[in-house]
Amino acid sequence: MTKSKSVAVDVAVEQEHSLADEVVVLSTGIRARIVPVAATLIDEIGARIPDPEIPKQVIDGKEHENPLHPGYQQEMRKAQAARTTATLDAFVMFGVELVDGVPEDNLWVEKIRFMEKRGMIDLSVYDLENDLEREFVFKRFIAVASKDMTKIGVSSGVLSADIERAMDSFRGDEKQDSDTEDGVKKSA
Repeated sequence: MTKSKSVAVDVAVEQEHSLADEVVVLSTGIRARIVPVAATLIDEIGARIPDPEIPKQVIDGKEHENPLHPGYQQEMRKAQAARTTATLDAFVMFGVELVDGVPEDNLWVEKIRFMEKRGMIDLSVYDLENDLEREFVFKRFIAVASKDMTKIGVSSGVLSADIERAMDSFRGDEKQDSDTEDGVKKSA
C-alpha cells in the first residue's frame, strides 16, 4: 500500500479496508456492516438544532444574560437531547448497512404499530411505503440497539466514553422529563 501525503487519508484507507467487508451481528441478531459516519454530517446535523436564546435580566439598570435561569436550563437540556437523538439517528441511517436488507414480511411493522397504538412510539412522521424511511424505521426501532451505538460511533471516530455519556445523559433527560413537570415530581 502506498502512503499518501496525508496521515488522515492513510488512516481512512486502512479503516476502510478493515471495516468495508466485515459483517457483524448486532446485539439484536441482525447482520450488518458498520460504516463510519462523516464528522461533517454529524456537525451539520448538530448545527441545525440551535441553542435557545439566553434570557436577560436587568441588574442596576443594566441588562445581563442569565444562563442560570431554570427555563433556559430546561430548554438547553431539550436542545442537547435533540442533538443526541439526531446524531444517533445519523449513526443508524448512515453507519449501518443491513446485510440481508429490510425483512419483506410485515411482522416487524405490525409490532411497532402495536407499540404506536399503545402510545409508546410515534410513527406519524414516517412513510412506511417509502423504501428509505422504511429502512430507517427498521434500523431505528428493530435492528440497532443501544449497545450497537458504541460500535458505530467508534468506527466514526467518536470515543466510546463520549457515546456512553451522551446516551446516559439522554436517557436521564428522558426519565427526568417523564417523571417531572417543570422540575416538580408528578404525583401518581
